[in-house]
Amino acid sequence: MFHINSLNVSYGESKVIENLDLELNKGEILAVMGRNGMGKTTLFKSLIGILGCGSGSSIKMEDKELSSEPSFIRVRNGLAYVPQGRMIFPNLSVTDNIRTGLDSTEEKSVPDYVYELFPVLKEMGKRKGGNLSGGQQQQLAIARALVTKPKVLLLDEPTEGIQPSIIKEMAEKLKTIRDMHQVSIIVAEQVLSFALTACDRFLVMEGGSIVHSSDRSEVDAEKIKKFLSV
Repeated sequence: MFHINSLNVSYGESKVIENLDLELNKGEILAVMGRNGMGKTTLFKSLIGILGCGSGSSIKMEDKELSSEPSFIRVRNGLAYVPQGRMIFPNLSVTDNIRTGLDSTEEKSVPDYVYELFPVLKEMGKRKGGNLSGGQQQQLAIARALVTKPKVLLLDEPTEGIQPSIIKEMAEKLKTIRDMHQVSIIVAEQVLSFALTACDRFLVMEGGSIVHSSDRSEVDAEKIKKFLSV
């Protein structure tokens, strides 16, 4: 239901991603793994429209071509993005941070399902976003993305800056989100234990290309570790 074909992304004259193909099935959680600098964040920024893609590139949500559309149109067509570092608004309250995601919908107030998924966000609704822990800020960023009612959710390094004890809980939360809302999810990640808990399929990027692919039933954790090692 989400198709990327012949994706080309450059910084000036330097090609970072060349002729990349990727497909995401409905209800699937896909891990895109790789070391720093291998193109994961560039991929996500190009999918959401922060970075432009070259001629011949195709990004389709179901039957809608998005490659030439601005970011807000991509969001309206069902694509949501949680960037690396979360990028919440530190001086806005937790509740107001979530409300910023409602601009693309007809909702006026934060939906109940957000607080069912993340009860701490209701408890801390009046607190400034910048005063939350890393794990709480990640929940806030995901909540803000979820209220846009996405079909596909992009999560860039969701475990970054989060305590190890919370990482497994977050992996289970992603599966709950997928099951509750029929959202397909792509996770850019380096923490293999998180990906093995949360994901149905595994890709590895190296030098802007996909160099390894495996389903959960045939995943070779040791092989993926070798790709992730420096």
